[in-house]
Amino acid sequence: MNLLKILIFSVFINICNLSAQLLLHPEYIFEKFPVFNETFIKNNQIKTIIFHIIDKKDWQEAEDKKLTEVYEFYPDGKLKRQYHTSIKKILQYETINKKNKNILLKEQYEYDTTSISYIYEKNIIIERFRYPNNYVEANYYTLCGQQICKEEKYIESYRQLQTGNVIPDKLLLKAQDSIATFVYNHQIKQIFYNNEKLPYKEKFIYQNQQNQIYEITEQFIAAQGKIKKTFHYNTNHLIAHATMTIDYGNPETYSIEYTYDETNQLFSEKHFKNNTAIKEYQYIYDEKTKLLKSILIRTYEDKNIRIIKLIYE
Repeated sequence: MNLLKILIFSVFINICNLSAQLLLHPEYIFEKFPVFNETFIKNNQIKTIIFHIIDKKDWQEAEDKKLTEVYEFYPDGKLKRQYHTSIKKILQYETINKKNKNILLKEQYEYDTTSISYIYEKNIIIERFRYPNNYVEANYYTLCGQQICKEEKYIESYRQLQTGNVIPDKLLLKAQDSIATFVYNHQIKQIFYNNEKLPYKEKFIYQNQQNQIYEITEQFIAAQGKIKKTFHYNTNHLIAHATMTIDYGNPETYSIEYTYDETNQLFSEKHFKNNTAIKEYQYIYDEKTKLLKSILIRTYEDKNIRIIKLIYE
């Protein structure tokens, strides 16, 4: 996940529905994480959003596995921290039904928690991933104006004192990239350089007369193949259809269709892989507050519905 690039990249584009709680950002529309509207978060004085997740298989009762995603925000609406729980291990055991004495198979879960924190300084943004066992990866983004021009990836280690406090121990540089951005009339070109200052990837972003992105092409210089994304907009200038083709010798095509309600809030999205429907999202809003209340995700192959309830603090 690289949410910080969204914050910088949005300088170049026209995000049409700035009153929406969730933004459909063309650059990351196929990623599996929400993009919150900073202005909406700030105006509604939202400090925390908790995603409470329940899964339900067809013909089975809904099961609450205590899975959550939590998003915390600064007063200006920027994302401060996010963390989520995942199931590390499933323990199965037998128990006896007190009514009919039948043997039942029960499951008990062990969890891991992963967090990502964000620090915004004048010319640097720090994105820090914290994993179990005090393992930390950190991305340091250097800003040149409003653009990211350098990205450094570090592995950080910490040690615990006898007092219980945890302090930094070691810092190891893992990778260092630099990015050159060239802005033309309705076109943006980015060249990515590695540690040895050699170019390894190019990205081309094309915009229409309304400065909306209609195509993104990304390709590695030393390797064959490319990723191409295209976007089509409705009469309200909102994304109605997006397509991504990944071609490294065996092309695969992914596409998403979007619908909106009468207030231009995102209502549903349907996902396809090679023209076969794979899953569908539905968004439900509170009638009074207009806040997003729940998200339903239907996965066809697994015959599963994921129910996400949003709690605001």
